[in-house]
Amino acid sequence: MNLKVPKKTNSFLVWSFNDIVMVLLPLWLLCLISEFRYAPIDSFFAAPFYLSENNWFGSGSFFFSAILHKGGKYVAVAVAASSLILFLLSYLKKFARLRPYRKVCLYVTLSISACALIISGLKSLSASQCPWSLPQYGGSGSAGKCFPAGHASSGFCLFAVYFAFRQLQFKKAWIFLILAFVLGWILGLGRQAQGAHFLSHTFATMFLDWAICALFYRLFFFPKALVKIRQKPISALSYCLITAFSLTFIFNLPFFSKACSALKFSFSDLWLLAVCAFILFSAFFTVLRLLNYSFLIKVFSLFFTVCAAGAMYFNYQYGTIINSEMMRNALATDTAEAAELLTAKFFLEFAFLCLPQLYLTFFVPIKHSSFVRGIFQALVGLVIGVCFLMLNFQGVSSLIRSEPVLRNLISPVNVFSGTYKAVFKDGSTEVDAPRIVIDPKPTLGASHKNDKGTLFIVVVGETARLANWGLAGYSRDTTPQLRARNVIPFSKTISCGTSTDVSLPCMFSRIGRDRYDRDRILKEESLLPILQRAGINVFWVDNQSGCKGVCKGVPSLSISKTKAPSLCSGSRCYDEALLAGINTSEILKPGKTTVVFMHQLGNHGPAYSKRYPKNFEVFKPVCTDEKLNNCSREEIVNAYDNAILYTDHFLAGVIDWLKGLDGFDTGLLYVSDHGESLGENNMYLHGAPELIAPKEQKEVPMLLWLSKGFEQKFGLNDVCLREQAKADTSHDQLFSSLLGILDVKSSVYDQNKDFSAVCRKSNS
Repeated sequence: MNLKVPKKTNSFLVWSFNDIVMVLLPLWLLCLISEFRYAPIDSFFAAPFYLSENNWFGSGSFFFSAILHKGGKYVAVAVAASSLILFLLSYLKKFARLRPYRKVCLYVTLSISACALIISGLKSLSASQCPWSLPQYGGSGSAGKCFPAGHASSGFCLFAVYFAFRQLQFKKAWIFLILAFVLGWILGLGRQAQGAHFLSHTFATMFLDWAICALFYRLFFFPKALVKIRQKPISALSYCLITAFSLTFIFNLPFFSKACSALKFSFSDLWLLAVCAFILFSAFFTVLRLLNYSFLIKVFSLFFTVCAAGAMYFNYQYGTIINSEMMRNALATDTAEAAELLTAKFFLEFAFLCLPQLYLTFFVPIKHSSFVRGIFQALVGLVIGVCFLMLNFQGVSSLIRSEPVLRNLISPVNVFSGTYKAVFKDGSTEVDAPRIVIDPKPTLGASHKNDKGTLFIVVVGETARLANWGLAGYSRDTTPQLRARNVIPFSKTISCGTSTDVSLPCMFSRIGRDRYDRDRILKEESLLPILQRAGINVFWVDNQSGCKGVCKGVPSLSISKTKAPSLCSGSRCYDEALLAGINTSEILKPGKTTVVFMHQLGNHGPAYSKRYPKNFEVFKPVCTDEKLNNCSREEIVNAYDNAILYTDHFLAGVIDWLKGLDGFDTGLLYVSDHGESLGENNMYLHGAPELIAPKEQKEVPMLLWLSKGFEQKFGLNDVCLREQAKADTSHDQLFSSLLGILDVKSSVYDQNKDFSAVCRKSNS
């Protein structure tokens, strides 16, 4: 063995690309795994080891328990102890020949010791559960201290031996690198086979041990090195390969997570995942390499990364699926809503995700490459991708067909596709063009031929789901005040969509979800102009992000913050402020019918705790963090339920206000625009594509309250209405039902979609 004592060198006096890769990149990957762990991927790779009811493949096995579990750690102990002994012997005259290796021996001892201490310290601080403690594997659900993997460190810490021989300029130092890698994974997989760790735990340990050994290597042998970055140019090929690898295996973790949840561990499914990875990698590489010029490669690489990082963050934090619907929501979001989502934590994590690519963009020059070479390399990448696709075309197509949501998880393609459809294809709710008049001559029925005025309030709720609605049988009575006011609750109502941008235009359109055509909905007038043209005074008052084109041509009432200063803070007001926007002396006239549409802020997430005053915080503890994965599900649900309680209070207050209007027949209809996910199947918020949208996002509450005078005036039977409310309804019935309840004769009225039709006496 040819060992040489290294001479002093200044080659590492600056931080080079190698230093960044050796020390900082592994630490970044460690932090990535710590923050963005995807349970389906871990579960997929745990499946082959799990047998049944907390019975694991390695349980009770002598090999796994005695040799790997107990014996494996002694390898690192033996190496560290040997290095320490050699270090001490070097001070004896008899072993003077060991003096040149003194520093190397000390480095190995301290590096291995540091790995052991740091890993143990992190495990003691961790609250991560072991597989065997999880209920899905027959465990009790008790908290564990299983992150990162301790025993795997006994192998990975031998990276120090590799660096030691590298410093000694041993030509085959790479052998020890491989040995450390193999031993680490053997020990890691051994503990995974016993149900003690997940795959992500072992990866985290590998990156951490490497970073520790690499950092100690630099500090030991190049202690006077300046922290200054100097980087030689790399080839365009290398740059594109690195970026494509990052986009595929880091920013498409949501894609692979969903794919893993849809597959079962087998050789064929492993091969399918590998094929998907190669296809994505080849596609990203081909696109980047076709750009050819270093400036374009850098600009587009950074742009792709920024878009993918944003998509990854929102998918991980809220289970958000990026499609055209979600992009329309994003484009329609007001500044207050955006501020609740774009928190300091978002920008920190977003910047963290972009750090490696930022370094590549601004500090790593790209060598000039000929146009022909760039095209050739791009074509090679394309051919490789196509070949992998053809190798398992049936498997890939079957996976995409069975899990269509996967298409919306390929980043940053989902961002580009969703934005294009939202802006150029699907249309905007705020189009200025005149809307098509669908009924030029609606008229008022005979019910309106008296001197007594009418006021009907339509409250459009926000993000209230039926599952947490007290009147619908929820275990908590979140609607006590409405129950006391004898309202007519509907058993179940299905929303037009899972977002305001879809539901709001749809629910007041004659088209509805059954015949959903977004372009047509946005081109035609809504219900409101028809009511107005018939002779009804129609107003819109908003505490949200606008009417999405529904109130076009209709007067809007503004919330008066001066009249209700206690209800407003900054740009946000509690829903009770909606009443402050109504001046009855201006909008109510004797003998006239007035309809006011109120658009609530309601339960809009993720800041549920900001939707109600402090005195409505009945259910505790509550989540006060917009980053929902920082809260327990109990805290999230508690905050959400408190917001429902406040909606109950608000609606009860509107009813009491209506009761107090002497000389007017009054009524109220409340219906939410869509529901909300509160952590079911690791999904939060709303806006899920229709194909995969859970019932929690589609089933919403609806209720009706009518004064006795209103019932008599419009010939409505209370008992009959309550019976009708037991049947399932949908947003599709709102258009004709409101025309019917308000006795407006229209050519676009559909009796089959009027839940009140059978409960009305003829007033003709």
